[in-house]
Amino acid sequence: MASRKTVRRLALSAALAAAALTLFAAPASASVFGPRAGHSPNADDIRTAYWVAIVVGALLIIAVHAFLIAALVRFRTRRGRSPRRFTAGARAFLRPAVPLVVVAVGLFVFGIVMTTKTREVQATGPEGLNADSDLLAQVNGLSIPADAHPLNINVVGQRWLWRFEYPGGRPGDRIFSLGTLTVPVDTPVLLHVTSTDVTHRWFIPALGGQVDALPGQDVGTWFQADRVGTYHGQSTSFSGTSYAVMRAWVHVVTPQAYKKFIDRKRDDLSAAQDYVARKLGESGTSEAIP
Repeated sequence: MASRKTVRRLALSAALAAAALTLFAAPASASVFGPRAGHSPNADDIRTAYWVAIVVGALLIIAVHAFLIAALVRFRTRRGRSPRRFTAGARAFLRPAVPLVVVAVGLFVFGIVMTTKTREVQATGPEGLNADSDLLAQVNGLSIPADAHPLNINVVGQRWLWRFEYPGGRPGDRIFSLGTLTVPVDTPVLLHVTSTDVTHRWFIPALGGQVDALPGQDVGTWFQADRVGTYHGQSTSFSGTSYAVMRAWVHVVTPQAYKKFIDRKRDDLSAAQDYVARKLGESGTSEAIP
């Protein structure tokens, strides 16, 4: 009887530890065991998958150690008594194998479901920017609903900074920014990630997973920021001696502020082009004078 009571106590302790672990995993803020809180649907899905894997792994570890301790207690040597002998046939291994197979299959299916979910672009929210229809595009591997109205932005990695090209204009003559990407809140943003030289890695932890920028390839990813703010990221792929300074910031603003930003960038680009054209014209005139 004493051994049964011991097993019950161990099982109760394991259940309490699992409950405490589940409660610990619930907070949305970052901890030493978990990633920072997500501010995009796909980032939330990644965080959920992370915590499910952590909790399941912890429960398996607790269960294995609980049964191991119970076996040691039950079959240990006692004073004046030899340890009990344990014998079992081949079918005895089916008891632990069946639940482990169920857990493995469940995790596999869960991983497929969550991976598919993270690649489903959400529709524009009520506070988002209603992008023009001519700015829509299909991205390989991403499921884009008809009412999503995403904003397409080119993300170009080069040693050692990020260049962001906004919708409108012609290839090579688009509105762009360096280092900081400005986007409207509550709006699905489709990123076309590429590189001009070597492999870089786009990673803003609060807005989604890591994506490699590959030369000559268009790698698609997306996010939809749920609140105004600035989110920091850094390339985690070695691309040369200065890759550690290849940082990126995503500045999320209201749709009105985003439109003002685009208008200001367009005016600045036009003024710069006019200045260059004027200087080139003056240079050509001076050279024509004998």
